[in-house]
Order: sequence, then structure tokens, then C-alpha cells
Amino acid sequence: MITRTPLIAAGAVLLAVGLVGCGSDDSDDSATATTTAAAAATTSANATTSGASTAGNAPTAEALDATLTTFFDPAVPVADKVVLIDDGEKQTAVIEQFNGVLQRYPLTAEVTAVTPVDDDTVKTTTTIAGPHGGAPTEVVFEEENGAWVISTESVCSILGMGQLTCAQ
Repeated sequence: MITRTPLIAAGAVLLAVGLVGCGSDDSDDSATATTTAAAAATTSANATTSGASTAGNAPTAEALDATLTTFFDPAVPVADKVVLIDDGEKQTAVIEQFNGVLQRYPLTAEVTAVTPVDDDTVKTTTTIAGPHGGAPTEVVFEEENGAWVISTESVCSILGMGQLTCAQ
């Protein structure tokens, strides 16, 4: 019997964010564009978020988009992703699994609203999309040492959509 765990995990991601639809993505151009954009976004995110956020200053949607673009890019090494996550070193193994899923089922994210919670926490309305469409979801970011990182809870929620389990 053929193991289809990555496909099942990708399907669960779609189901969990409420995506509906059928179709195929016959083009490889979007994956190439995403990888190129992610490389540029990583540089931009690091420049924008490191030192740019002082207490009380919410990050821009563009800066948070850059972080999420990097997080969802399967070509970005795991070591570069764990620094984007609160306490990310604990999630190294599951992020490696997630990269495998993303290679077969690319996802994107677009921050459409940023709402400050306090001086070092913001909630975003973010559309997470795959080849068949997207749906809004809440993603929380926390400021750590001058950089805005994805909260552990949000990362675990995203990974859980693909039936991947965060390390405790």
C-alpha cells in the first residue's frame, strides 16, 4: 500500500481553513515566483523587523507578510524558519516535516489587518491560501529582541491544520 500521509496532511490544511474547490495548478511558475519573492522578503523582513519595533509600535502588514512568505516557502532551510517562530528551536523536526508538505502543496499568506494587543503582541487577519483558494485565519505575532516572530500558538495551529504536532 502506498503511504499518502503528506497528501492527507495537505488536504487537512485545506479543510481546516475552510477551503473548498477543485482544480489543478499545472504551472510551476508560481512556485518559482514564491521562492524568489521569499528570498527577497526574508531580507526585507529582517531589515524591517530587527530594531524597527519599539514598544507601542505595531509592525506593518508588509513586514509580517514577509515573515509569513518565508515561513511558507519550502525552499527556505529549517534553520532560517525556526528564528521566525517564538521558541522555534523546539519545532525544528516538525518544521522539517512541514517543508516536505509545502513542497507538494504550496501555501501562501497575506496579512489583511494588524491589531495591536499590547506593546509586544499583535493579532493579524491573514488569508492562508493554497492552489484551490484561501480563507482568513488569525495569526499572532510577538516581539522578541526587536523582531516580530510568529507565536508558538499560531504556528502550532497552522501545523495542526496539516495534522502535524508541535513539540512541547
